[in-house]
Amino acid sequence: MDTFLAFGAGLSFLLAISEFIQKDKVFKSQSSDPSPKAKFAFYKPIGFFFLSLSIVQFHLYLELSGQLKENLWFAEIHIPFLFFTGPLAYLYFRRLGGLPAKALNIVHFVPGLISFLALLPFILSDPNSKLEYVNVFPPRNLYFQLLFGLLVLGTISNLVYPLLLIGIIRKWKTFLKKEEARVFSPFLILFYSSIFVIFLFVVAQIFFMPLFSVASAALTLIVCAVFLSASVSSELIVSFGKTAKEAGYNETRLQSLDVNAVVQKMGELMRDKKLYLDEELTLPILSEELQIKTHQLSEILNDKMKIGFREYIAGFRLEEASKMLREEPQRSVLSVIYAAGFRSKSAFHKLFQEKYGCSPGEYRSSFSKKS
Repeated sequence: MDTFLAFGAGLSFLLAISEFIQKDKVFKSQSSDPSPKAKFAFYKPIGFFFLSLSIVQFHLYLELSGQLKENLWFAEIHIPFLFFTGPLAYLYFRRLGGLPAKALNIVHFVPGLISFLALLPFILSDPNSKLEYVNVFPPRNLYFQLLFGLLVLGTISNLVYPLLLIGIIRKWKTFLKKEEARVFSPFLILFYSSIFVIFLFVVAQIFFMPLFSVASAALTLIVCAVFLSASVSSELIVSFGKTAKEAGYNETRLQSLDVNAVVQKMGELMRDKKLYLDEELTLPILSEELQIKTHQLSEILNDKMKIGFREYIAGFRLEEASKMLREEPQRSVLSVIYAAGFRSKSAFHKLFQEKYGCSPGEYRSSFSKKS
């Protein structure tokens, strides 16, 4: 196990070196600005991410192998880097997706800088003080308790960034076709796996220390998976960047639409043309009638109107069916179902029951009694 953890730390370090010295193949595919400043902005986040991760992993190796007491100069040096890994990954994927760098990005690194300043007295302290911190758990000294609190907080902070990235990707997916959005799947798996491993570390630090070695091994497995994925599919990152930028472009196009006008026109098509009566009506057909993209209509329905396409159309069809049941008593229920645009008898009965609280026959009978 110890050898495996050391291997993981070495692999992360090599990935960092690789990112620092690699050619600008990916960069050229993402940016038209070839300046050295732009290169620095693009490459450094992920390079420093792997460097920070390697320091954290090496500390885990020393701690679990019992060698930390012999290398006290390295004790707790990983705490600031715990605060850096999340923001670095977040910044990298934001830039990869073409999202603009903001002043807020710098704010994400403030906790890491504060933790470094808080750690300075410990770094400069004598070996006996460091040995006391390493040997005594839970820490009794107030300053040592502060360091342990920073350690736990740094670990927990890393839960935030995968969640933020998952939120960004889920948003991007709404502006893409299903086939295009599949390029995000490996990254979603990576982020969900990271959340699980970080959760294991938090549980280990606070409640159950034996879980620490399991979490450390799981972290190494994730690094290995990243390395193998990059080796097998070298275009994975390029595809991610291109697809993310396309999603951003589609989102911009939606923002330029007059959404209220689209909603109004859609309502007119339903009321006047009664497009819902066509049982073959689909999202692409309706979007073509509205002269907008399919993903734009989907976004308007889901995010602006808070309703799915099927539910939206079914609402009109149910109203049409209820009207026929009231006004055409001689017409059979089956005829009403198909005339209203429904393709499935069972689906109609289920939706009708949910909306009106009774069967179509009972609904019709209630109106015939009133008349």
